[in-house]
Amino acid sequence: MAAPESFVGAKYALIHGDDSDGRTEAVQAWKARHVDPEWEDFSLITCPEGCTWPTVKSALLETAPLSSTRVVVVPHADNILEKAKEIPKEAKQFLTSPIEGTCLLIVARGLLSSSPGKVLSAKPFSDWVKEGRALKVGSLDPAAAIAFVEAKAKELRLKLDAGVARVLAERLGGSPGILARAVEVLELGAEGKAVTRDLLDKATFRLGEQSAFAWSQAWQKGQLGEAIRCLKVALEDDPDAAPLILLGQARKEVERLCRLFDAREQGPKSRQELAFALGLTPKQEFLLDGYSRIMDRIGAEGLKKLVSLVVETDSDLKGGALSKSPTPLANLTAMLCRAWGGR
Repeated sequence: MAAPESFVGAKYALIHGDDSDGRTEAVQAWKARHVDPEWEDFSLITCPEGCTWPTVKSALLETAPLSSTRVVVVPHADNILEKAKEIPKEAKQFLTSPIEGTCLLIVARGLLSSSPGKVLSAKPFSDWVKEGRALKVGSLDPAAAIAFVEAKAKELRLKLDAGVARVLAERLGGSPGILARAVEVLELGAEGKAVTRDLLDKATFRLGEQSAFAWSQAWQKGQLGEAIRCLKVALEDDPDAAPLILLGQARKEVERLCRLFDAREQGPKSRQELAFALGLTPKQEFLLDGYSRIMDRIGAEGLKKLVSLVVETDSDLKGGALSKSPTPLANLTAMLCRAWGGR
């Protein structure tokens, strides 16, 4: 979904929500409007994750070359957007009256609240909401999710049988990113025909909550035999879509190891800071122990090999789409089992 002009055109803007695909698209659209490609290396500043308001102000005050616009992006800004009363006066001042010659984009990974005491209920962000400068990219409610599926299908010129959009939204929830990828999978499976309930059942079987992670759960436990079995079943169920879906699950876990490695390289950090770097919510913080053990076991060289194999598998799957060979994913499964299960 295209970001609205009120957001894209705003020099000072905010984006929040748990739809990572939506966040990425909106950030790119905003940057395309405000960052001069020829001067991007000199005019664009991306603040470090978890930074403070003084850091944001310092970035805005840094002179841009040749009188170009200083553009500042604040990624993962959830920590400075928790409570309205914790935003310092000097920050409220430049948020209300933008510094001349600057643009600012604040990005929160979670959905921000407009309840009393929260940032969206207080100035200046309450005004940003009214002006359309605060873009929400979180989960859709049931009605909006159905409308999103129908709109995406129309965009792909894909015909859906009656009730398909509703069932898809009920099964996969309200994440725009997941719904968009699911419709794309359906478009590939339909081969120019209408999407029937039967096709929907087959295509979403491995996307369901209970089945989608059977493969990843097996290799995370070091159960190579079970992981290979789950891989075989998934490829038989959906040979066209399953390979990339499974690879996506593996890539997500490997990317978290990479973020943990990078965070450690930057110096000592608290447990909360490490969890934040991995994209874990407070309720998921317990997962940090597992990632830490894996990283300690495989080390930098092991991580490098794992990342390399993920990249190679991605290339093999896309380049070998006609052969549909299970070998690349089987090799990846074995290495994942060794990394996670110590085998």
